Amino acid sequence: MVDTALSNAGPDARPHPRGGLQRPLAAGWAHLRGRAGTGSLVPWLYLAPTLVLLAVFTYWPLIHTAYLSLVEWNLNPGQPARFVGLDNYSRVAGSNLFQAALGNTLVYLAASIPLKVLLPIPIAVFLWSLGSKGHIYRAVLFLPTLISFVVVGVAVMWILNPIFGYAKQYAAMIGIRMPNLMADPDTAIWVIIVVSSWKVLGFNVLLYLAGLASINRDYIEAMRMDGAGDGTIFTRLIWPLLTPTLMFVLISTLIFTMQQVFTPIDLMTQGGPSNSTTNLFYMVYQYSFVTFDVGGGAAGTVMLFLLLMVMALVQLRLIDRRVQYKQ
Repeated sequence: MVDTALSNAGPDARPHPRGGLQRPLAAGWAHLRGRAGTGSLVPWLYLAPTLVLLAVFTYWPLIHTAYLSLVEWNLNPGQPARFVGLDNYSRVAGSNLFQAALGNTLVYLAASIPLKVLLPIPIAVFLWSLGSKGHIYRAVLFLPTLISFVVVGVAVMWILNPIFGYAKQYAAMIGIRMPNLMADPDTAIWVIIVVSSWKVLGFNVLLYLAGLASINRDYIEAMRMDGAGDGTIFTRLIWPLLTPTLMFVLISTLIFTMQQVFTPIDLMTQGGPSNSTTNLFYMVYQYSFVTFDVGGGAAGTVMLFLLLMVMALVQLRLIDRRVQYKQ
């Protein structure tokens, strides 16, 4: 049978080491590759599971949210949704809650830049300069990231409790009257900012350390031999080569800051006092699941999505021009 196959395959065919014929197998493989080429459905079959998941859990919720923003509905299955057009957008945008949430969101974003984006840089550079001696400090800084925001929020509430809190007791020992920080609209938002910044500081430090690890230390030694000081080395070498990591940290921090503070807001202040700590994320929650105004919550979600998209595009446009990707 093998001799017959060899004679039919032609003079150029020869047995494959694992059996069979090399030439027919090569021809069959080429045929399969040709069928999987341009215009074939084979690549789409491989992508189908991922595309289905994206369509079901990403794109369909976006489309449905946009639809809900145009209707009036209170989550009652027996009550049909009533189309109201853009009334939800105008109603939400003109509300005092939206104006307070937008202003507080800008405060959260402005405070996150020095505390979450810039402050980790000198810490990371210092730990990087320590070499292997800085591993224990990295672990200590990263430890708050592993703690749940719920645990952190409860601990801070106990510490700042105006009746039996540890802060009040220690302040009384040195003759200081401890104010109720959580009940003051001027200070409550800063408690949330400090708590959220402390929580993510170590994570951003590790991101910068990862960026610093790609910098060749020989460049630093060469600059020192030329008489460059620490300031010159940082501004002329470390900072330009760290800009890709800086861009990533900046964009991710600004986008996720509004989401990260949701848990401490809900746990510690519920948006108060007098809406002084609420933000756009928490406003959407209040509209959708506190007052059951689904249309208002969906309209707020769409506006929040557009705000985040504009922020990301502006940052990419402005920062990417100054990013150094090569050493």
